[in-house]
Amino acid sequence: MPEQPWFVHYPGGVPHELSLSPETLLAMFSRSAQRFSRRPALYFFGKTISYRECNSLVERFACGLAALGIRKGDRVALCLPNSPQAVIAYFGILRAGGIVVSCNPTYTEYELSHQLRDAGARAIVVLDMMYQKIQHLDLELIIVTRITDFMTTIAKYIYQRRNGRPPIVIPCSKTTLFFHALLDGVTPVALEELPIVTPDDIAVLQYTGGTTGVSKGAELRHRNLMANIRQLTSWFAPTERTESFLAALPLFHVFGMTVTQNICLAVGGCMVLVPDPRNMQVLLSLIRKKQPTVVSLVPVLVQKLLEHCNEKDFESARFCICGGSALSYELLKKFKERTGLLITEGYGLSEASPVTHCNIARGLSVKHSIGLPIANTEAKIVDETGQEVPLGGIGELWVRGPQVMQGYWNNHAETAKVQKPEGWLATGDMARMDEDGFFYIVDRKKDMILSTSGLNVYPSEIEKVLLLHPEVREAAVIGVLSKDGSESVKAVVVPSANEISEHDLMKHCRRYLAPYKVPRHIEFRPELPRTLLGKTLYRVLRKEEEERLHSQHIRAS
Repeated sequence: MPEQPWFVHYPGGVPHELSLSPETLLAMFSRSAQRFSRRPALYFFGKTISYRECNSLVERFACGLAALGIRKGDRVALCLPNSPQAVIAYFGILRAGGIVVSCNPTYTEYELSHQLRDAGARAIVVLDMMYQKIQHLDLELIIVTRITDFMTTIAKYIYQRRNGRPPIVIPCSKTTLFFHALLDGVTPVALEELPIVTPDDIAVLQYTGGTTGVSKGAELRHRNLMANIRQLTSWFAPTERTESFLAALPLFHVFGMTVTQNICLAVGGCMVLVPDPRNMQVLLSLIRKKQPTVVSLVPVLVQKLLEHCNEKDFESARFCICGGSALSYELLKKFKERTGLLITEGYGLSEASPVTHCNIARGLSVKHSIGLPIANTEAKIVDETGQEVPLGGIGELWVRGPQVMQGYWNNHAETAKVQKPEGWLATGDMARMDEDGFFYIVDRKKDMILSTSGLNVYPSEIEKVLLLHPEVREAAVIGVLSKDGSESVKAVVVPSANEISEHDLMKHCRRYLAPYKVPRHIEFRPELPRTLLGKTLYRVLRKEEEERLHSQHIRAS
């Protein structure tokens, strides 16, 4: 790799280039299980699972899957909140030679159906409360678990009392069985009969909407994910055996999967699992009890924690990493003043496992940039023809490195849009680089909305759902900016001849969309602004919304 301007600003001790021998996630996990066998790997509502116990559960799960017919290369969907089951199933699927299809548990039947059909998933691991969503889908095997399955007796009792609902009755059959039945009741195949997994095998299909809203599965191979683990551990240098990771970000999201789960298990840390980070009472209770040393957040969680935490809650934290979208300087400053903890921001995307850039721990914010390309990663700014722009110029950010995917699952057309010659990946983000090698995002992917949940929302996906309603003639979706930098979803709808209420349309959206995608605001209009060629003028809608909010602010002041 040629000498780059950003190398001068690397943290002390971080190599410019790593020697990355191809390796599998399984080899990493097996090594940790041997080295740290007695140390806690997972903590979940009073229940601690050691590395030795976790490895045994992974092996039993893998052998059970193999006995039920899962073969190398089969896609198995994983649709769980943060829990021991999610981690066990993740590595169990890989150990059986399968490919993990990461799914959001809040997805509707409509959303899950598309994703599972695209992946060609044979099986799914899912919570009991989601069974109704997936029981009619074309799946050969459904493995059901309850959130309480790995809780202590006391925690289970408290949860059931607070929940106030009896356990969901699910009939077991040849195609449907419970998680513990797979671990204990299925006659397993021998470990030595499991297939050999190589670094070039696909480990995860990480689905991303992309700018078009068309759901695509990024093929993340074992070597891609292992490369990102090595890159990030060299950057932050966590101490083996002593770190405790707060797993508040969902593990089905690529950021949580790599930065929390995989790095934690690679360095022998303990993962404090949080199934629902929206519950501030539970989240803060876990933080205060377990005192995590590594904390991964998204902006909306930073904002929520500032509203509830005190100056002693993060006394033990050594690293605080934030991604998903940019934090405002005000939030960075307030968090530092309240907790004494400096947040390090970075940049990444599903197609890159995900991290490509990271900031350095210096001051509140290094020039308020996304930071520097991490080890073994190259980045450049190009114009519409693919030629590098002059220093400081704005263009599309391209990245290249061992963490970058080879393509999208069974989608050559979409792959061709982002794969460029010589291994470059076009991110779709407009950026610039300064003379020191720091990068700055100046515009997001066209039309993408950064929701209050910290997850990306793609307007075309919501528009498609709105147009399913017989009384909707046209629809356009934009984001309305909030104080924390996130956006709420707004739909501008042109109804057909018959009238439709906002309530009915919201109800329709909730049927097909996860809660964070459902529009918070719906505006009815006789027509949408369009170009002479008939294209919807989203920039006009956004401009009008900005002017409306500005007028409201003036009137309020």
